[in-house]
Amino acid sequence: MSYWQNNDKVQLSQTQVSIPSTNGLSYSGTAGTGGRRVDFEIPPSVKFLDGKNSYLQFDIKLGMGAVPTRLQLDPFIGGQSVVKNLRIYSGNRAVLLEEISDYNVKVQMQYSYNQDESIRQMRALKEGSLVPTIKSRGNLGTSVSNNIDITTNPYYKPISAYGAAGAASPDFVNGDYLTAKVSLPIHSGIFADSTKVFPVMATQGLYIEVDLEDPGRIIKQLDSVNKNRRLQQNPLFHGVDVAGTNMPTGATDYTEIFLSQLNSVQSIEQCPFVKGETIGICSKTDPLTQANLTKADGTSFHPKITDITLIDSGAPATGSFVKLTVESFRNSAVGTGVAVTTDNFILFSTAIDQKRVEVAAGKAEILAPITQYAATYEISNMEIVCQQVELDPRYEQGMMAQLRDGGSIELDIHSATNYRHSLLSSNRNATVNLAVSNTRAKSCIVVPTDATVYNTAQLIGGLEDTYDEERLTMDGRLHSIRSHQVGVIDKLSSYQFMIDDKLVPSRPIDVSKINGGKSISAQPLIELEKALNQAKVVPRSFCDYNRNFCIGRAYALNDGVMNLNNKTNQLQLFYNESTVAGVDEPPVKDKLLMAFIYHVRRISIKGDSVSVTL
Repeated sequence: MSYWQNNDKVQLSQTQVSIPSTNGLSYSGTAGTGGRRVDFEIPPSVKFLDGKNSYLQFDIKLGMGAVPTRLQLDPFIGGQSVVKNLRIYSGNRAVLLEEISDYNVKVQMQYSYNQDESIRQMRALKEGSLVPTIKSRGNLGTSVSNNIDITTNPYYKPISAYGAAGAASPDFVNGDYLTAKVSLPIHSGIFADSTKVFPVMATQGLYIEVDLEDPGRIIKQLDSVNKNRRLQQNPLFHGVDVAGTNMPTGATDYTEIFLSQLNSVQSIEQCPFVKGETIGICSKTDPLTQANLTKADGTSFHPKITDITLIDSGAPATGSFVKLTVESFRNSAVGTGVAVTTDNFILFSTAIDQKRVEVAAGKAEILAPITQYAATYEISNMEIVCQQVELDPRYEQGMMAQLRDGGSIELDIHSATNYRHSLLSSNRNATVNLAVSNTRAKSCIVVPTDATVYNTAQLIGGLEDTYDEERLTMDGRLHSIRSHQVGVIDKLSSYQFMIDDKLVPSRPIDVSKINGGKSISAQPLIELEKALNQAKVVPRSFCDYNRNFCIGRAYALNDGVMNLNNKTNQLQLFYNESTVAGVDEPPVKDKLLMAFIYHVRRISIKGDSVSVTL
């Protein structure tokens, strides 16, 4: 018999219990070195857990590499990006109750589609994600970015905290990064299911393992200084004098650069650059068209900012301009050098990417690219805050007595298991076997992530080799800063599932319109919407569909399930076969397909034994 029935009603009260990690007080990581494992033990004394209202909480402080620049956690999911894998065991670690590999990829998918303005604002307050801000936004027609906040960012001090306007700016150092506190809902079946409390006392407690993510995968540079993201968001070049009448040409040495008032750069507080950062100059519409900045001896280099000040133009109608004092430079006309004109060129940071690109024949030196940028994080005070439900002692005693007498507790939880599959870019027609044994499957959501091995500089700065999210005129080009974390369409033309030896739907689903980054098709969205609903992810928005491409298939509708045990379960992918120039382009990325199978799993407790049925 089952001890709990859906109609059981009992009186209860609730208290909070903080469970600190058991294997250390702080955890640090440097980009490229991977992350550590953190353990938690929720004791049987917690008795009954309200997982929906429990959360993972910690303090985190970022650190930067040798050349200063502003950094932040993944702006889309914030602190959730820190969790790579999640495992939940019974208290004696004898039974694995739930495991979610690539947990942060799952959250990226959920947050891409379950969002609206109020939800994004709440996540920014609690989880360390970011939202677009008025004080930092561009006004040249750029697409909206949540990766530009420099005035209220939780990860570093605003410039106003350094000193008064007009005073010499201080160095930007690691001590200027703030310790941010994040409180994260745990997106697992045991914690996310709000229909029942979990009987921790009956499983002899819970043992939870959290694998931390490599900092290089989740720490990002600002969009407003990055030439590979939203070019027209960056500060515009005004001139080498406050009047904006002189441009850097010939063999003249310059030490001052004035920024245009456009793009909300009207005060020091709105300047996205920091003292010590190195910079370059390129066309605001083409990042490959760069000024050839050199030393007096003709050696190409990127000058360092030595001071940031606010200068009055002397004309009340004109106002003030932000001035960057920089190392002495020339704009050489030799080789790749181009003439720089006011409001047609932007400044970009070279703190992470110091590579210069040849855009014309010439003799200009090419600076060596940075391959590693040693961004870091330090996590402290990591704990799970449990919402403990207190029941009438007589109810507890009755439940435990019935367990001892041969009764049982059977809990159904909605969970997800990730099945990973590799796919080479050369494989144009692929059949992916989803060998699952779930007897109550709800839906499948496949996230085809970019499997390219990137160095930390490429990941943090979204450099040239990462995937193009979109090719928009307003942005120039928009490289991904979520490689390995989101789905890429990469010239997929259609897909189809085969389930229980039947093709579903009866015809392949065409997604070819999506490849250009400027269009969508209704049918794949309908299929994905059904899959999300079955996964208990409320589909509130599809605005990120091109930037986080996912394939969805519902195995059943409403409260239904499908038994996939010993049944065919395949995904067929068809990529463009033509490589004729001007007709179709071949896929360019090897992919790691992450197939999240959403299902109902049963946790059965009888006496001292615990078992799980998939």
